[in-house]
Amino acid sequence: MSETFSFNVLPSFLKEALTEQGVSEPTDIQAKMIPEALQGQSLIARSQTGTGKTLAFLLPALAKIEKDKKGLQVVVLAPTQELAMQVVEVAKSLTKNEPIEVGSYIGGANIKRQVEKLKKQKPQLAIGTPGRLLELIEMKKLKLHEVQVVAVDEADRMMAEHSSWEATMQIAKRAGRDTQFLFVSATIPKDFAQQVADAAPFVVELQAEGGLVNTESVDHLFIRVDERDKIDVARRLIHAENIEKGIVFVNQLDKVSETAEKFSYKGIKTLALSSEQSKHEREHALKSFHKGETHILVATDVAARGLDVDDVTHIIQLDPPASPDSYLHRAGRTGRMGKSGSVITFIDRKDEYKLDKYRRDLKVKLEERILARGKLNSK
Repeated sequence: MSETFSFNVLPSFLKEALTEQGVSEPTDIQAKMIPEALQGQSLIARSQTGTGKTLAFLLPALAKIEKDKKGLQVVVLAPTQELAMQVVEVAKSLTKNEPIEVGSYIGGANIKRQVEKLKKQKPQLAIGTPGRLLELIEMKKLKLHEVQVVAVDEADRMMAEHSSWEATMQIAKRAGRDTQFLFVSATIPKDFAQQVADAAPFVVELQAEGGLVNTESVDHLFIRVDERDKIDVARRLIHAENIEKGIVFVNQLDKVSETAEKFSYKGIKTLALSSEQSKHEREHALKSFHKGETHILVATDVAARGLDVDDVTHIIQLDPPASPDSYLHRAGRTGRMGKSGSVITFIDRKDEYKLDKYRRDLKVKLEERILARGKLNSK
């Protein structure tokens, strides 16, 4: 079954969006999960970090949305605000030419504003953290009676957090037993099927191959940097390492052009690459980078999806990625064909805990470096 799967079975707007992002071949998890999901099967899919899980659940979920039908049809739950925002960005990039309403309901954001927005516009796809979504459902601002698909990202992390898991199961039960459930997870916890049986009685388990990071030809380094100094330190690092082909990653769309402008102002040949740009602008940025006229691209994860450029020597993560998946996706842009490369992550005090997470989930040795007197030195 999986050998013959191609994205051609998806609605044309999704195929076009994937083509535009340079995604042509499904990964193993996508080939296994999408055909089953399109047939309505509830799934628990285990897939290592870096194997394309987000698209594996988002594509079939979006394919189910009836565009002319108002009201909530798909709910996606993610364990953290950052991860939820990442999924929102991917969903928006896949639907930007479509009349599909995507709403994001994140715990840290102002609930009054979310409620106001819901009065004006009901989403067909709601993405958020479980606690906040449940709150809006209990206030009767979001209605679940027409929901067809509930997807849970990083299900193992959700389960590890009692309150998140409680809220997730509450939402699942309210959606009803006819709903299709898609759980994706780096590990499948013991008794998972029993744990979800109340809400999702028939669940099939899938496993996928692949993933994990290149540690042979790529150095994984980090520098401790205060939030306010990040752009300045990045500029000094670009000079110190004399980078002629590098990508600087940021987590928020609105930081892309600000960062690129500050670099350019300091004389670094920089262009922005973001999912908000027109196809033409993105092509221009990539061409210029390919030819070596631009030395630094500033991008978000989504913009870098279809980025296929050889000889990238440095990846600088101005913001540490929201998930190990995203770390891998970024790191995979360097060290290709056995060439060497460096991934340098900026860590602010509040992000300290992520270092352990990357080390644990990605099995990488992250080494600390210090930028001093125009050189990158070991600590």
